[in-house]
Amino acid sequence: MKTIIINSYRVNAEQKILSYVEIVKKFSLYQVISDVEIFNIVDYLDCDALILSGSPDLITKNAYSKSYLEFLRYNTIPCLGICYGHQLLAKAFGANILSYPTCIEKQETIRVIKKDPLFKDIPDEFLACENHQEYVVLNDLSKAGFELLANSPSCEVEAIKHIEKCFYGVQFHPERSGIIGETIFKNFFDIVRAITPG
Repeated sequence: MKTIIINSYRVNAEQKILSYVEIVKKFSLYQVISDVEIFNIVDYLDCDALILSGSPDLITKNAYSKSYLEFLRYNTIPCLGICYGHQLLAKAFGANILSYPTCIEKQETIRVIKKDPLFKDIPDEFLACENHQEYVVLNDLSKAGFELLANSPSCEVEAIKHIEKCFYGVQFHPERSGIIGETIFKNFFDIVRAITPG
């Protein structure tokens, strides 16, 4: 299995993506590319999964690439969007993104409200690392083709799944959430393996 990690960090990008690399390499071969490289890289067509990284960029301030949104809209490769990547994934399909007055940065209680293989072997409530200022609007999910999998006291949309494609998004940071986060990555790769031919 090969995974492409799409890096949306701008400052200290190589350092910031290390937590993603450390966890992904436990389950898959990997390659890291910058989100501005998406249309310059042909090799992504040969991969089995995509991980869409977080970023301090704010979508409400138009700090995103329309080309990236277009790529996500037409992509068929299974993907897991994290924080900024989760928000971009939802926006690509028509959901709105709003901003809190300040950044939420804490350990948050995530509540699983719909059973899904992504949360296999994970309790219905668990602690995860939260670090974001923007969020996906709940009322827009169904029109964007997503269903809600989890929420939290501080965020109405913590995890989503596309109703037709193998696309998942999580607002929290599993790559910084210890064994719970590692289990979520394992579950995602198990889902991908189950639908990947050969």
